[in-house]
Amino acid sequence: MTDEPTEFQTADGQSTSKKLSMRATTPPSEVPGYRLSRFLGSGAFGQVWVGLDLNTGRDVAVKFYLHRGGVNWSLLSREVKNLVQLSTDRQVVQVLEVGWDADPPYYVMELINGGSLEDLLKKRPRLPVSEATEMFQEICVGLNHCHAKGVLHCDLKPANVLIGDDGNPRLADFGQSRLSHEQTPALGTLFYMAPEQADLNSAPNASWDVYAAGAIFYRMLTGDPPHREGKLIKNIDTEGSLPKRLQRYRESIQNCPPADDHLKVIGMDRSLGRIISTCLAADPADRYTNVQQILDDLDERERSRNRWPLLMLGLVGPLLILLATSFFGYRSIQKATERTKEALRTEAGGSNKLAASFAAQTLESEIKDYYDLVHDESTLNRFKSQLIKTLSDEVVSELLAEIGDAETPGDTHQNDELRKKFLAAEDVVKLTEILQARLAPYTESNSENGLPRLATMFVTDALGTIISIAYENPVSFEENSAGKNFCYRTYFHGGREDLDKDNVTIGDIEPLRQPRLSAAFSSTATRYWKVAVSTPIYLGEDRAKPDAVFVVTLNLGDFELLQSKQGANQVAVLVDARQGAARGMILQHPLYDSRRKQGIEVKEQSYQIESGLMDRLIRGGDVDYLDPIAKVPDGADYQGPWIAAMQPVMLPKSDNNRLEPAEPATQRSGSTKLEKADLLVLVQYRLETVMAPVTLMQWALLIEGASALASILVVMLVLWYFVRKVDQIENREPSQPKKNDPAPAETIAAP
Repeated sequence: MTDEPTEFQTADGQSTSKKLSMRATTPPSEVPGYRLSRFLGSGAFGQVWVGLDLNTGRDVAVKFYLHRGGVNWSLLSREVKNLVQLSTDRQVVQVLEVGWDADPPYYVMELINGGSLEDLLKKRPRLPVSEATEMFQEICVGLNHCHAKGVLHCDLKPANVLIGDDGNPRLADFGQSRLSHEQTPALGTLFYMAPEQADLNSAPNASWDVYAAGAIFYRMLTGDPPHREGKLIKNIDTEGSLPKRLQRYRESIQNCPPADDHLKVIGMDRSLGRIISTCLAADPADRYTNVQQILDDLDERERSRNRWPLLMLGLVGPLLILLATSFFGYRSIQKATERTKEALRTEAGGSNKLAASFAAQTLESEIKDYYDLVHDESTLNRFKSQLIKTLSDEVVSELLAEIGDAETPGDTHQNDELRKKFLAAEDVVKLTEILQARLAPYTESNSENGLPRLATMFVTDALGTIISIAYENPVSFEENSAGKNFCYRTYFHGGREDLDKDNVTIGDIEPLRQPRLSAAFSSTATRYWKVAVSTPIYLGEDRAKPDAVFVVTLNLGDFELLQSKQGANQVAVLVDARQGAARGMILQHPLYDSRRKQGIEVKEQSYQIESGLMDRLIRGGDVDYLDPIAKVPDGADYQGPWIAAMQPVMLPKSDNNRLEPAEPATQRSGSTKLEKADLLVLVQYRLETVMAPVTLMQWALLIEGASALASILVVMLVLWYFVRKVDQIENREPSQPKKNDPAPAETIAAP
C-alpha cells in the first residue's frame, strides 16, 4: 500500500462506482442455444442478461430468478403464462423460451433496446400533445388486445411500458396481471392505480387499466401523475399498515377535485381533454368501462379533426367567394356610378351653359323693355311740357344756377336751405306730381299689371342736378335727392365707372348722348344693388348738347329673370363684370330678395367671387362652384358644390333716341348693334340635385346586391348547419361510458 490518499469522487461518481461494483461479471448459468454477452440489470427476483439466439442471430433478454426462497412462484407463473398467451401481440413483449426446471429458473424474451417510458420521461418530462397522444393510443391498442384475450395488466405505469426500436410502446411486467374471471386482488402503483383498486378485497376490473392508461397520458403531458402532491404523499406515508395506507390513498383520490392540469397544456383540444378526464374519473361509473371506448373516442376525435378542415373549407370557401363577389360587385357599382355621374355632369354642364345663354338673352330682353319704357316716359307730352315750363321758370332757373355754382357735387348734398327753396318751387312740385303719377303703375304695389318694376323716376338738368324725383315709397327730406347734383353717376355721364363726387367739378362733366344702362351701385338707403336706365332729353332743335337727362332706377331683384325662390336648386345670379375691385361682385342673389321681402336691414351686401374662379367660369370650364353667399349665417341653403355657367349680357346700341330692337341671338357675335354690358349672368345648378338620380340608383343597386348576398349567405349557413348536424348524428358516439358494453372475453388459464 502507498500513503497516497484516495482520489476524491463526487456523489454522481460514487453512485456510478457503486453500480459498477455491483454489476455481475459472469452469467448465473448457461442457457442452451443462447450466448450471454453482457449484464443488463438486476431486480428483487434476480438478474437480466443480454444474449444472442445462436439459431436465429436475434438479440434476446434472459431473466434469471436467483432468489428461490423470496420468489412468489404464483406471480412468476402468472406473468409468464400471460406473456406467452399475449406473445403474438405486437404491443406486448414476446416470451421466446421458458426454463422452469433449470437452476436457476429463467425465461427468454425479446430484447427491447429503447428503454422504458419512465426513462424517456426522466429525460423529457413533458411530451408534445401529438407525440403523447400517439403513444397513448398505442398503449390503449395493446391493452385492448390484452383485455380481448382476458388478461388485465393491473399494474400499468411508465416503468412497465418499454419503447421499441420503432419508437412504439410495448407492454411488459405482467406480474400483477389477472385473468378477467379471477377475483383475487392485485395491487398497482400509487397515483397510477385506480382508487377502487386500492382495496385488498377488490375484484379486478378493466376500468383499472383505463385509469392507469389515463394517468400515464396525464404524466406524459404534465410531467407528474394525477394527484401526486407532497401533502398527500406525506399523509399516506404516515399511515402504518398497508390497508390503512391504501384506504388513505383511495379516500384522498375520491374526495379531491378532479385533476385538470392537462387542460392547461398548450395544444390541448376539448375532445382530448374530455377523454383524459373521463379516464381519470374517481367514480368507476363515470369512467370508461373498457379501453375500446377510449379508442373509439380517439378515432372519433381524429375523424372530427380530419373533417373540420373540410367543413371549414365548405364554410370559408363560399364566404371567400361571396366576399370576392361583393368586392367586385361593389367596385363595379362604384365605377358605373362614377361614369354615370361624369356623363351626367357633362350633360348637366352643357344644359347649364345653354340655360345661362338663355338667361342672358332673357335679361337682355327685359333691359330692352326698360329702354323702351324710358323712351316712352321721357317723350310723354305732358311731362315734356312741364319740364320745359319748369326749366323756363325764373325762380327755378336761379335756384338751379345757384346749385350749379357749387364746386363739387358733394357740396350740393350739404346745402339744405337751398334745397328746401328748390323743392318748394311751384313748377318743381307740379313736375314731381307728374313723375309720381307716371311711376305709380311701375311700383311693387301694382306688380300684377305685368309692367316692369321701378324704384324711382327722376330728371336732371344739363349739369346733373336732379330737378324732380318720384319715389316708390315716401322718403324724408334728408333722403330726397332733388336739388342734389349727381353728375358723377354713370347714368348721367354714360361712362363705365362712377366718379368721385368730391373730386369732380360741376359743369366739367358732359351728359350722355344716348340711352344707357348704368353701372350697378349700392343704394344709400337700403344697401341693395341698383341700376339705372337713362336717356338724354332734347327740348329744342339744337341737338349739340342734351337739355336734361331722364332716369329710372330699379332694384336688380326687380328683373323677372332674377326672382328665384329662396333655396331653389337652380338660380340665376347677376355678377359685376367691370375690371378692378368690383370684378366678381354679386349684385343680385335670391338671398337678397329674401332679405328685402323680410325687411331685413343689412349694413353691407358685398360678396365677391374670387378672381381665379371668375376666369375659369368665363372660360366655360367645368368648375365645382362654391357660392360665397353660403358663408353667411342665413346662406345655409346655398352650401355645397354647384355646377355653374356664366354668360355676358349684351346691350342694344343705337345712335337714335329711339332704341332699335335687339338683334336675334344668332347675330350676337360681331354685331355692330350690340355691346357688352358690365353684367354677367351666372346660372348655378345644385350638384347634389343633378346627381340625386345616380345616388338613388347607386343605393338601390347596393341594397339589392346586399339583399342578394344576405340571402345567399343565409341559405349557405342553413345548408352548412344541416350538413354539420347530419354529420354529427351519423358519427356521434356517447361522451359517457356505456353501461351495457360487453365484458372482455373470458380466458381460462391452463393448469
